[in-house]
Amino acid sequence: MTWRAFGSNRAKNGQLEISVQSTMRFSEDSGFVLIQIGDAEARYKPGEILAIRTEKIERSLVPTWRIVLESKEGPRPLISFGSEFDALSVAEEIAKLGRARLIEHTGRIVERDEHGLTVLQQIARHPDRWPRPVRTPSMSGSVKVSDKEVIMDLPSEIPAVGFLFAALLLAFSLVLGPISLLFSGNIIGFSQYGMSYGWALGVFVSLILIVFLNRSNRIFEGNHRIIISNTGVSISGKLLGLIRLPAETFTLSDFKDIDATQAWGLTLLFGDRRIRCDLPATEGQCLIGEMIDALTEVGAIPFTSSREEE
Repeated sequence: MTWRAFGSNRAKNGQLEISVQSTMRFSEDSGFVLIQIGDAEARYKPGEILAIRTEKIERSLVPTWRIVLESKEGPRPLISFGSEFDALSVAEEIAKLGRARLIEHTGRIVERDEHGLTVLQQIARHPDRWPRPVRTPSMSGSVKVSDKEVIMDLPSEIPAVGFLFAALLLAFSLVLGPISLLFSGNIIGFSQYGMSYGWALGVFVSLILIVFLNRSNRIFEGNHRIIISNTGVSISGKLLGLIRLPAETFTLSDFKDIDATQAWGLTLLFGDRRIRCDLPATEGQCLIGEMIDALTEVGAIPFTSSREEE
């Protein structure tokens, strides 16, 4: 097989390195985990892969995330991605295939016996794996039970990038007022209405852009509310911390994880969709512990877990 070379090549310390382009495949073969690149392959027996780890390469000019395979022979870099989402999703699939521990650079850890389990099943099988920090007076989040629903109100903040982008859009709105007055003055004459119309148009366009961009990355919302019931999980936030947005709903079978780390705050995983809520990790862990207590109170954990396993 001929591999296609691309990028730069270098020779150092008697070794020649050539960048090549090929396809990497991961599969299971007779109980072994098989990793193939062209004609080259590596086989790992069950249990030989200790962990699959992701890491962010900080020294790169372009953001890069790398997947590392850890075995008894030591760490072995597998592949790098320019997308954090791709690196996290591929790493999880490799860890699931190899029945290995998953260690993300986000702080999230999935043990080898947790792959494929929903949050409710994880709580039922491994209740001791969830940290329970003591609530302090500075914590403003809450968990309550209402009509068999568990409601979590998070004091999550709007990410800094969301605030910055919103400020730029509003600044654009202020500039649009004088610009519109300049153009409209030659047509309808100079008046305060021309500037007011420009400001109104700028604010309207800014809000439309904020709502549109928020649908995919949710960087303009905070004060999230999570509602867990027997019909599913819904999550909503307040746009710019002011306006409660319509809730997004997921099934209980898609509710794969909930975690609180220093790097990502409180994060919910639905299938391969991640929703981040920016709040301190300690408060997030405390709220998750209170959520577990509330789910136990309404009888959701043993009922759902036993029913899904049948």
